[in-house]
Amino acid sequence: MARSRGIRFGCAVSRKALADRQYEELALTHCDTLVGENALKWQYLEPVRNQYETDEAHWLTQFSQQHGRRMRGHCFVWNHHDRMPDWLVKIATLLRANESQELTRHMWRRGAFIAREFPYIVSWDAMNEAVDPTTGELRETHFKRLLGDRFLDLAFQILHTRLPRARLVYNETMSWEMDGTHRNGVLRLLERRLSRGSPIHALGIQSHIGKTIARQRDEVAWRHFLEEVQAMGVDVLLTELDCSDRNISASSPELRDAEVAAHTKGYLDLTLSFPNVREVLVWSLADKHSYMNRKSYPKPRRRKDGQLLRGHPFDELLRPKPMLQAIKDALEFAPQR
Repeated sequence: MARSRGIRFGCAVSRKALADRQYEELALTHCDTLVGENALKWQYLEPVRNQYETDEAHWLTQFSQQHGRRMRGHCFVWNHHDRMPDWLVKIATLLRANESQELTRHMWRRGAFIAREFPYIVSWDAMNEAVDPTTGELRETHFKRLLGDRFLDLAFQILHTRLPRARLVYNETMSWEMDGTHRNGVLRLLERRLSRGSPIHALGIQSHIGKTIARQRDEVAWRHFLEEVQAMGVDVLLTELDCSDRNISASSPELRDAEVAAHTKGYLDLTLSFPNVREVLVWSLADKHSYMNRKSYPKPRRRKDGQLLRGHPFDELLRPKPMLQAIKDALEFAPQR
């Protein structure tokens, strides 16, 4: 659906979701790019020091190869204590500021392992969510304490050394919310890294846009943000598109779906008007296999009426929803790449 405009389209997948043959068919019908939802994150790939759990990651890579699909890697490093392996956080906690070599060694070791085991992956989120949305500065973690802002440069350097042909992405959560603190922080991060020659090839904008539905948003500031990124010569990927309907007061699925579709269409129309936006990936094609509807999803992010969240192009029965048509329409009218 995106190929005619020169835009790649894909989705996050897991082995469990693809065991559903109908869902597998949807993914292969609509997507030319797949990304492992959790399989390649450090805390899942190496939950115990030097003990790797690669079954799912290898299975997804082989699936992608067998079906001629590109695969993205998510993610090399995530600047959150609770998103990194417990054993690594414990090591970092005990290190002093002048004792960063052990952390650096583990990062290089992970890079070597990834390059050896998953050379087929053509694009990586080298760093995920380094900026604190409330301050616009680097998130305060032990990794930042030990390495300062070199933490980011090192992540990109390692992957570029080990996988010189891979597209390396800085991935973040900001979008068109009213407060520009997060956006401005990301711009500063990009400017500093690019001025140092860090191999940042693209900015990943996660695009979990449900947090701005039925809320105020700043479309003018969002356009200015995208203009500045474009002026830097950096490509943009929409890496985790979905639209939670948690904030929609209506209980009717039809009304909720219509509002989600309109919100998604508005966001994509504006964002895809920039020709450096090269890829659109949804974080699940269907409500049936959505992370939003798992028991582990935080209760405050669920609907107060207890209904399932409907934030994806297909529903819990894998039927197409208005959001799918909204995405198709936005792609159809996007400028040719």
